Amino acid sequence: MKFVAVTPEKTVLDQEVEFVVLPLYDGEYGVAEDHSPVIGRIGAGELRLTLEDKSIQHWYVEGGFVEVANNVVSLLTNRAYKLEELDVSAVREEFDRAQTLPSNSPELMEIKTEAVNRARAKLRLAEKDGPVSRQ
Repeated sequence: MKFVAVTPEKTVLDQEVEFVVLPLYDGEYGVAEDHSPVIGRIGAGELRLTLEDKSIQHWYVEGGFVEVANNVVSLLTNRAYKLEELDVSAVREEFDRAQTLPSNSPELMEIKTEAVNRARAKLRLAEKDGPVSRQ
């Protein structure tokens, strides 16, 4: 099946895959060939792609939407990074900055909560043990 990921800046991925695990807003969602049509809201988290050679690519994606139809998975997301591209110290700083955002109104509290949740998801992946871990 075909997988396409697009950010506002560019097409990040356009390749054949065997399986996709998406970080939906309310949990992970797996998609294989001949999956029924679906549209979902993407959260901040890990995107895993199983390629035709059985290797797995790990990505961080942040928000957006996914559509599955006719063996094509189309992901529209705000940001997408290979996990190897994440710098742990920079992500820690981003998390620290998010925690210092003002929260003295309901609107500001919502903005802060979303920023902290995104940064926490990114940090968890940046610090992940295994072949993609960088200390």
